[in-house]
Amino acid sequence: MREVETREAISGIHGMSQGLEEAISLLYNAFIYNRDTFIDEAEVIIKGVQETEEDLTDKLITASKSDDTARLFSPIPSHIERMAGNFEHIARSIRTKVRESILFSDKAISELSFLFQRTREILNTTSDLILARNTFIANYIKKSELEIERTADQFATLHEERLIQGLCLPKSSGLYIVMLDSIKRIAWNAKEIARKLTR
Repeated sequence: MREVETREAISGIHGMSQGLEEAISLLYNAFIYNRDTFIDEAEVIIKGVQETEEDLTDKLITASKSDDTARLFSPIPSHIERMAGNFEHIARSIRTKVRESILFSDKAISELSFLFQRTREILNTTSDLILARNTFIANYIKKSELEIERTADQFATLHEERLIQGLCLPKSSGLYIVMLDSIKRIAWNAKEIARKLTR
């Protein structure tokens, strides 16, 4: 019986991860097209992911008393919930950008577009890992996290130079940095999921 509950919980975790994949596509569209409606849709998904976490964690902890797989998966919902929290930061930043008509430089748009794409890939791969628990997939996620962190740090340095040169506005700068930091934290949690599921 515990095995059935564990399988159902893993399916729920997979659903959480897929929800975030959908949310990042919506947030990217909101960022590019300056549309609030995309943010509204993303926030409904993010809230759903957050509300699912506690129930799945409780089920897995209960099942883990007699099921090793449940024990392995029990920390995973909280990592996905933390990702969702960082999605909230991104959503708020984009909403401010849209509502206050804050302009980003072409360079900042290009940099964030790249990171959105890489984050979508790492989320997609994390969804695969939840079902497959494959070491090759886990290693890809770990390498991707390193690349995202390194790239985001490089972009932050370039951004500081643009700010010093007066090529971007302080208000857009703050939003840009929040998004960079949030993307780094999302990738870090994906790496932690990969580490925990293949140890």
